Amino acid sequence: MFFIKALPRLSLLLLAGTYCNFGWTLATAESPWWVWVLSIVFIFLMAEALAAPWSIIRTISVRWLKSDYRTFFTVLLGAFFLVVFLSWLDISAYGLALLVSAAIARLDLQTGPFRPWQDFLILFVVATLGLSLGWALSLIF
Repeated sequence: MFFIKALPRLSLLLLAGTYCNFGWTLATAESPWWVWVLSIVFIFLMAEALAAPWSIIRTISVRWLKSDYRTFFTVLLGAFFLVVFLSWLDISAYGLALLVSAAIARLDLQTGPFRPWQDFLILFVVATLGLSLGWALSLIF
């Protein structure tokens, strides 16, 4: 019971609502099955990236950026993704809204008594339930 009382309800509701909207959009667009699979993979990776300890991410990025060639490649790749992001702003806005709502939920979970793996599970389950709820609601209405 303490577990449920410690959950940040408002930010998790925002997370579920955002993914519900995304699920509804995918369902009404009659997206193929692989788009749904990619969405669930995105949810998994987003939850893992947000719940991972920063020291691991810092260690990996420092190792990656030790070489000038890797740094140059990373800057070019980042510039390419920025151009794609700005070119497809209507599509990118969904991804940004999904990421921001998950980041808000993660920040609220950090203030609670949860471990990183519990944060990961909470983010993953709430986002997946929101996506499923959006799909189910699109079938009903």
